[in-house]
Amino acid sequence: MERRQHAVVIGGGIAGLAVAGALAGRFRRVTVVERDASADGAAFRAGVPQSRHLHSLMGAGQRALDDLLPGFTDGLYAAGAVPLRTPYDHLWLSPAGWCHRFPPSHTVPSASRELVEWVLRRRVSGLPDMVVRDRLEVTGLVADDERVTGVRVARRDGSGAEEVTADLVVDASGRRSHAARWLAALGHGETGTTLVDSRAGYASRCYAVPEGFADEWRVISIQPGPGQPTRGGALVQVEGGRWLVSLYGYLGDHPPTDEDGFLAFAASLRHPVLHDVVRDAEPLGPVHGFRHMANERRHFEDLPRWPQGLLVVGDAACALNPVYAQGMSVAAMTARRLRALLDEGVDDCAALQKETAAGNDRAWRIAVGADLAYLGEAPVDERARREAGRMGRLLELAMVDAEVNRVFFDVMMMLAEPDALATPALAARLAQGPARP
Repeated sequence: MERRQHAVVIGGGIAGLAVAGALAGRFRRVTVVERDASADGAAFRAGVPQSRHLHSLMGAGQRALDDLLPGFTDGLYAAGAVPLRTPYDHLWLSPAGWCHRFPPSHTVPSASRELVEWVLRRRVSGLPDMVVRDRLEVTGLVADDERVTGVRVARRDGSGAEEVTADLVVDASGRRSHAARWLAALGHGETGTTLVDSRAGYASRCYAVPEGFADEWRVISIQPGPGQPTRGGALVQVEGGRWLVSLYGYLGDHPPTDEDGFLAFAASLRHPVLHDVVRDAEPLGPVHGFRHMANERRHFEDLPRWPQGLLVVGDAACALNPVYAQGMSVAAMTARRLRALLDEGVDDCAALQKETAAGNDRAWRIAVGADLAYLGEAPVDERARREAGRMGRLLELAMVDAEVNRVFFDVMMMLAEPDALATPALAARLAQGPARP
C-alpha cells in the first residue's frame, strides 16, 4: 500500500460499495468488480437473495454512510424512503410485553435493501476516479511471496478473462467468498471458522398499503416469547406505498412460502394484529423464502502469516443472522473505520484485518448470544446467568420507562456502547422495578 495507486473491491453490495467510498481519495483509482449486471433502478440481484427480506439501517450505520458519502440519507429519502420515528412509530410486542408509545428518540430511513443499495451505488459511481465493472467473476488472486498484487477476472458471458493489478484488494463478496480457499492455495494455511446456527428461516411478501389507511404506526414487530417461543414477524412500511412483511422461525420451524401457509403462520404469532392487517391487503408479488441465516465467522485475523495487499470485510469475514438487523450497519461502520485507519497512516494489512475483526465483536456477541438461547445453551457460569437475568429485567423496564427506553434504543441503534445499560442511575431504576401502565 506504499503507492496507493489502485484499489480493487470484490463485490458491489452494501459492504463493497461502502468500502469503495472509504477508499475514494485514499487511492488514485478504485475499481468495484461485481458478478451481477447493474440495474437502472432498485432491483433484485441474484447475488443478494436475502434482499427480498426485511432490512434495517441502524442509526450508527446511517451516520457512517452519511460520513463516507455526504448526502446519502437525503438521497435515500428523495428516492422514496419512509422516515421511522423510534419507538413512536413501532407497534412492538417484545418478549417482555408491549412497548409503551414513547416520544421519538431517533428517526431512521426505512427502505428495501434494493433501494438502499441503488442509492449507495449511484453516489459511489459518481465519485472521481471510481469505476464499477459488472458481470465479472473474480476467479482468483494474483500474488507473489509477500503480497497480493491483483485479481483474475472472467467475463460471465464467457467472452474473455484478464488480470487486474492492484495495490490493495478488498474482498467484500459476502457469504460466497472464496478468500479462505485462495489463501490456503497461496500457502497461508487453513482459516478457522466459528458457526452458530439456530436454524432460522424467513418468508417475506410485499403488500400495498390500503388507500386511506389511518393507523399511526409504521412498524409492527411481534417477537417470539411466552406461548410462542420460536416464531416471530415484522411489518415495515417501505418506499412505493408498500408494506414489507417478513415472518421468521427458529429451530427449523420455518414459515411456508404458499399463500395460505404464510397467512396461517402469521396468525400463529403471539398476537394476531400483523395477520389481521395483511389478511385483506393486496399482495404485490409471491412469497419468497430464505434459509441461509447462520452466524459464520472466518478467523482470518488468526492466520500466522497475512499477505500485504489484501483485506476481507463484511459477510465474507463475519456473517450475522439477519433477524437482528445488524449487517448493513456493521458494513458501513467497518468502512468508516478503515478510512480512519488509512488516514492515520496504518499501512499494514495484517493490522487492518485484525482491526476489522475487532470491529465485528460487538455485533457477533449480540447475534450469537441471542441464537444460543434458542439452541438451549444455558449461561456457562453464575455471573453470566445473573447478567442474562438483568438483561431480561432491563427489557421489561424499557417497555414502560421512557428514560430506560431511550438508552435501550441508543444501544440497539449502535449509537451507544452496551456499557450505557449499566450506569448507576439505570441500575437504581432497575432496582425499583417497572410500574406497569
